[in-house]
Amino acid sequence: MAEDGRFHSKVYCRHCKVDTNHQILKKHTVHEDLDDRGEYYTTEDYMICQCMGCETVNFVKEYDEPSLHFYHPELEEWIDMEDIKVYPPKPLTDKYVNYPIKDYDHLPKLLKTLYQQVVANFEMKHYLLAAAGLRMIIEGLCNELSIEEGFLFDDETGNKKINGKTGSPVRSKSLEGRINGLSEAGVLTSTSSKVLHIIRNLGNQTVHELTDPKRSVILSGLEIVEHTFYNVYELKKYDVLSKKYSKKP
Repeated sequence: MAEDGRFHSKVYCRHCKVDTNHQILKKHTVHEDLDDRGEYYTTEDYMICQCMGCETVNFVKEYDEPSLHFYHPELEEWIDMEDIKVYPPKPLTDKYVNYPIKDYDHLPKLLKTLYQQVVANFEMKHYLLAAAGLRMIIEGLCNELSIEEGFLFDDETGNKKINGKTGSPVRSKSLEGRINGLSEAGVLTSTSSKVLHIIRNLGNQTVHELTDPKRSVILSGLEIVEHTFYNVYELKKYDVLSKKYSKKP
């Protein structure tokens, strides 16, 4: 995360009042394996840093989860869980951001309510609550479409997991399986399902560890559920019009 004692990203300096380059004076790293194979893990770096301009000292914490780094081809950018916090923090000068909420005529009431609340939290930069809300939207969408299960895939190979006893592909009623079930049913593309799996993991993590996700992850999740809402529910009105005007006079 650091090269030659210099922190890789500019962070806020309370004296300079802007983001500046910092030198790492002292660093302590906490590494946690989240599975038995050591492939899914997190690292947290706790650093005492010094501004390379005015030499003011501050504290920087960096959280990283390499297994969730993901390239989104449509956005042409990497989505990851890396998070940097500096103490004392940068003053909030733009607390509220406007997000163009979409209006859906045929969206079920519960999904519409969840969507509106996720957008409200996103606008207030409450990304932790927004992530939990997105996870609830995914579960609600599965319930509405009666998607009860789906195949499980190996993270390393991308192939379907195989039951060692029966030799058959493993299906699961977990949210992981149900998201794959959405893809199997043609509701989601494979790329969209991968992003929803990131949201699923975010939801799990926010509940257990209260980790604040990045804005780009929530934004990608919002865009995917909006696209899914449109395809699943709003295109119905065109079906109605098609039937109406296809009738012979």
